Amino acid sequence: MTTSPPLTPPPRVALGTGLAALPAGAMNVVFTLEPGDAEPARLKLCARDLQQLSDSALRTTQLTGHVFFAFNGLERDPRQVHTIPECRDLLRALHERWPYWMHFLAPEPDLWTVLLLCLLPLGPGVRLPNGRIGHELDRKALKNLVLDLTIAMHELHDHHKLALAERQRIFKASMQAMERATGARL
Repeated sequence: MTTSPPLTPPPRVALGTGLAALPAGAMNVVFTLEPGDAEPARLKLCARDLQQLSDSALRTTQLTGHVFFAFNGLERDPRQVHTIPECRDLLRALHERWPYWMHFLAPEPDLWTVLLLCLLPLGPGVRLPNGRIGHELDRKALKNLVLDLTIAMHELHDHHKLALAERQRIFKASMQAMERATGARL
């Protein structure tokens, strides 16, 4: 019987500290955020790091669908991330400056759920059987967001001259993750 080597967790890199901490051969990365990163000077540094990621042909290819994000300091906060105003504000502000989520974000429905719920207006809350609060999505706002994300992704792909088959694969993986996250066909 052969055993597989243990999976190495992806490196965690604090956004806004530069990409020097991201190993050259990293195939996955978790960008960590602080709720206070929405402050203008910190936001500028975080957006700069993300822009460096998408400006690099190597990083754009290497990290396609392999970027995760996590908020530090919320371990004891019982609220869902999308209901924390500082987290919503930060992700919205980053999205305004760097809209390339469809290309880079890992196709994990839970990750997409957090991003989409932070970027969209929250509808009425409904208590779910697990005790959490669910929110109805504004379908028009969701369709507009998906359109904006798709346009940004295509612009990035044009810039880096990605092959059509690769573009289609990335689009399909992102759409499937968003559809699983929203529970709807987009």
